[in-house]
Amino acid sequence: MSASARRVPIRLTPMRRHLAAILTVALSCAFVAVMVLAGNLVQESLRASTAQTYSGADLVVEQEIPDDAWESTTPLPAPEVAGTEDVWPLTQGFAQLTSSAVADGPYLQVVLTPPGEDTLEEGSPAADDSQVVLDRTAADALEVGVGDTVTLPAGTIVPEDTTDHTLTVSGIAPAAEGAALGATPRILADDANSALLLGPTRGTTTDTWLATVPAGTDPADVAAAASTGGTTVTTVEDAEQEAVDQLMTGFAALGVILGVFVVIALFTSAVVIANTFTVTVAQRTRSLALLRTLGATRGRVGRIVLRDSALVGVVGAVLGVIGGHLLVQAALAAAAAAGWLDAVMAVPVSPTSVLVPILAGLLLTVLAGLAPVRAATRVAPLQALRSVAAPPRGGFGVRGVLGVIGAGVGLALMIGGAVLAGSHPLPGILLAVLGGLLSFGGMLLALVVLARPLALLLGRVAGRIGGLPARIAAANIARSPGRSAATVAALLIGTTLMTMMAVGARTTEASLTAELDSNRPIDLVVSAAAMPADAAAQIGAVDGVRVAESGTVGRIDVGADEPLLVYGLDPETVRETSHRPAVADELADDTLLVGWERAEETGLQDGERITVPTADGGTRELTVRYDANLKMPMLTPGTLEAVAQGGTRPVVVADFEDEGTAARGDTDAYGIVDAVYQVTSGDGYSEADVVAGGAEREMYGQVLRVLLGITVGLLAVAVLVALVGVANTLSLGVVERRGENALLRALGTTRRQMRAMLGWEGVLLALIGAALGIVLGAVYGGLGVIALLGSAVAVTVTIPWGQVVLVVVAAMLAGFLASVLPGRSAARTAPAAALAAAE
Repeated sequence: MSASARRVPIRLTPMRRHLAAILTVALSCAFVAVMVLAGNLVQESLRASTAQTYSGADLVVEQEIPDDAWESTTPLPAPEVAGTEDVWPLTQGFAQLTSSAVADGPYLQVVLTPPGEDTLEEGSPAADDSQVVLDRTAADALEVGVGDTVTLPAGTIVPEDTTDHTLTVSGIAPAAEGAALGATPRILADDANSALLLGPTRGTTTDTWLATVPAGTDPADVAAAASTGGTTVTTVEDAEQEAVDQLMTGFAALGVILGVFVVIALFTSAVVIANTFTVTVAQRTRSLALLRTLGATRGRVGRIVLRDSALVGVVGAVLGVIGGHLLVQAALAAAAAAGWLDAVMAVPVSPTSVLVPILAGLLLTVLAGLAPVRAATRVAPLQALRSVAAPPRGGFGVRGVLGVIGAGVGLALMIGGAVLAGSHPLPGILLAVLGGLLSFGGMLLALVVLARPLALLLGRVAGRIGGLPARIAAANIARSPGRSAATVAALLIGTTLMTMMAVGARTTEASLTAELDSNRPIDLVVSAAAMPADAAAQIGAVDGVRVAESGTVGRIDVGADEPLLVYGLDPETVRETSHRPAVADELADDTLLVGWERAEETGLQDGERITVPTADGGTRELTVRYDANLKMPMLTPGTLEAVAQGGTRPVVVADFEDEGTAARGDTDAYGIVDAVYQVTSGDGYSEADVVAGGAEREMYGQVLRVLLGITVGLLAVAVLVALVGVANTLSLGVVERRGENALLRALGTTRRQMRAMLGWEGVLLALIGAALGIVLGAVYGGLGVIALLGSAVAVTVTIPWGQVVLVVVAAMLAGFLASVLPGRSAARTAPAAALAAAE
């Protein structure tokens, strides 16, 4: 080939043939961009929060104070730091305000205004303790302006204060930095009203202070010189960065999870892209052979295929980056419209959010194209004289053997890791993760072996429903197991992970709920030194509380180092308020119900009889009965009254209405607890204590449901990518089997039957992927939860059958929809033209 000929660009395949691959890359890169932008938003939110904390300061001063200083009722002196101008305490107080427009006002952060600072939007600083300054966010929340009044309820700052304080809003300050991200509304206190808003010490009982330096002074120099002995001085910039780093550590686990999903989406895309390029190369075998005949070297042919891969990567990545940023901007606008953000934020574009997705897309397509490049360079010139070769049939070769071995060994490692995690959590979890990766990788390799028998098996069933088109579809899948395996692999990834998350979340929720029911079977326990006679009726009247009953609590001497705290409840009360009514059947006079953990702490044995002292100086025998891991030991009220040391205190136990019921309404568990606190702050209550096991139970459920919703949304990207792969494979199959389709049309197959054949092919491929994915997902979800939680709780593997059925139905529907366009293409095949076409 001449030098001039080599400079002529040669395109292996028209770009329109790569539209599916471009869409796949775009979806994956959009996913990467969204994840990067989400990380940017989290960091901006955390940085805004810390900036609000250190507002107006140049330095942060940390100095230990004596233990007795924490009990001070007078202001403490500020630390002396050389080189500083003003020093004031960092306050972490909160206060609730109400207004005529907002009766149940929000809790606002009380901060001290830096000395000498006056940056009010309107109005003036507070002149005395009858006035208050709010920031714009707080004023909007209370629906007040300058000159309006707000109320500080009695006991909000100082519990002994029994007077409601009416305050006039004298000024409004700008909203805190980062208010659009939901910064906490603030009350700005100063010397005039700090005693009222922060208590008699004016917020000085703290070991953290803020300071400013004179103009022109470098805060870093002051910090370096002033950090001596028990005093640590840092610049605000360093303190903010340290706080952000510490907070980001808490997001590390979430970051790992999101990173896994990014890898999953990219891996799924790589499978689809590699499949696309492989089939494309197979269809263009004669074109490649012709190039070789004309003098093109293997390297030249390889560069052509690689160039096409890179072009697909660049185009798809750019589209994905644009789409990802637009999607995040739309989400921010929607969040602002819904009131979740105080204003519409601009999407936080950064070099990372642009370059990382583009590099990921380019690397993804180039790596996915390596195997097709290798196949293309192996094309011999004589193949130009042959017809288009069918894709490899696959078989139980080295790949299949390695896949079966990997799947078996990986599963064994997962089971071993789950068992080991019960006694050694970290090694067990790592072993289970390794086993999961190995088994799933083995399954992907073994698909080339499984595709044919599964297709034939499903084809027999489908043939009875769909007739000849279904049987031909199954034969087409079985005839090309390599191509079918690549398509099923993309589906398998999505369905496995969706099932794994569904099973894992449902199992975790059921296991944690059972554990909480075992520990604290009653939603709400209120104890106090004194209660009014109608306390149960008052708490029972709170919205969201189904029933409330009275009982007692006291301590008994069981011979341990510390007395055992025991609740005195009658069986009917337990049956009415407990999530485990069967506990009531075990409760009887002189029977002490206790969980195994509390029993071990106090040396009690199940079934033993113990002698305990009574309140009147005698003794009484009690029988110990284990009840799971009950952490609120129980006796009947009469028995407890007789053996309690120092007498008993009144208790009210209550059960919440079930979530989602009309009786519960929109009230969440913490709203119920807040209302109960308000009840117990009223007349007749003394030293009230509230324990809400129901709130903890519902919190776990909500967190798991949110996590499941997020992961399902993220995994939907992987599923969408897989569906693009199905449609692409079916489309390429139509081109590859053009002659066969023409023969079928010539033999009398109708257009409708041709469409049905492609529809059944998509459905069968989806069913294979869904069936394998559901089995693998259930195994991974169950073993994963056992490995993660088995050392702490008793795991009950629970299959959410409704969601499993939904996965199957969604996969079938998606497979059918993916076949629509390829089916129309096949139905339009003209018998004579297709039989005459060579390619």
